[in-house]
Amino acid sequence: MNPASPSARTAPHWLDVWHVNPAANREYDFIDGLRGLAILMVLACHHLYYNPDSGPVIQFIGGMVSGGGHGVTLFFALSGFLISWPFWKRKFSRSAQVVPAGYGARRFWKIYPPLALSVCLLTPVYSLTHHDWSYGPIAAQWLAGIPFVWPVDGRLNPVMWTLVIEVQFYLTVPLLFLSLKKVSARVCLWVIPLAFLLVPVAFRLLTGLSATFYPDINSHYPSALDAFCLGVLVAGLENAGWIKKHWARLGLVGLLLWPLALLTHGWLQIHPDHRTVAVMETVGWMEKIASGCLLCYVADPRHPVARWLCAPWLRWCGIVSYEWYLFHQPIMMWSRHYLGPANGSLVKYGAVVGGAFLTSLILTAVLYRGFSLPILKFGRSSANK
Repeated sequence: MNPASPSARTAPHWLDVWHVNPAANREYDFIDGLRGLAILMVLACHHLYYNPDSGPVIQFIGGMVSGGGHGVTLFFALSGFLISWPFWKRKFSRSAQVVPAGYGARRFWKIYPPLALSVCLLTPVYSLTHHDWSYGPIAAQWLAGIPFVWPVDGRLNPVMWTLVIEVQFYLTVPLLFLSLKKVSARVCLWVIPLAFLLVPVAFRLLTGLSATFYPDINSHYPSALDAFCLGVLVAGLENAGWIKKHWARLGLVGLLLWPLALLTHGWLQIHPDHRTVAVMETVGWMEKIASGCLLCYVADPRHPVARWLCAPWLRWCGIVSYEWYLFHQPIMMWSRHYLGPANGSLVKYGAVVGGAFLTSLILTAVLYRGFSLPILKFGRSSANK
């Protein structure tokens, strides 16, 4: 048991009332912290903005901040680990049950209710402010789950493109493990991560297609699934018992590669001619490898970095990250639209950015605690019956 987990404490902690213990995985509090880092990178990317006519220094900083949007890569790696972990557990224990009990129900209650709530709350606002009722059919498509199998208009909430990829991953994992049910765990340990690595990369190279969010949200399945491969691999290696304590040192590689990737985004901002497919693939793999290396702290949850990632404020950001992710960008866009440009005023810039940030933060806390958390607890309890 992770000594930093709520179940290991003798005294209650304020974070306990926000946290739901995993139903099928081991408890790793630092993973909540990694989620917190991921959402903060995405928030920085979407909230902070700069004048495109600024000098090279501002352009460089702006490029670094924009690179924070690739925090979704870290989210995908974490999902690869957490979602595949119970499948690997059953595979290595030679369980006859390939798919964990309640798997589909847990995924549904985690993903769909907050998504449906965001669609129901955002659609009337968009329709009334834009005087455009075409948002209604787009909302209906999201509520019916059509975007997970067919491209849809991306105007409603562009960040939801990642949900399409997440759900497609949730469906792919059980299909792979079921299709390889009679194959040994050791063979699967290489076959399954390689499938998540090679098939998406080959698809992108052969077709030139990758996931898009405007004008349509289209994942071009399976073009983005390689972002999950290292998370799947680490989960398999841990269940195989091959990960040793010293593997935690690989986390330092992640701590170095992520800043290096962000610096590269800044450099590319002022040297756009170098933004080739090969360069962007290289930067993307820097981020994927960095994310996979950070997961190696599972080898030693007591490592100083892992313990820092267990900081309650950072874990809280990770716990509410899904709801925050769903609502932050529309609020930011409305703030910029109604408050207008800063025109060089730091006070107004602070009002535009800070107001949107605080509004999304408060709304996230209220919706998670009052809406998502009770549903999540219900979903976990009903799935475990």
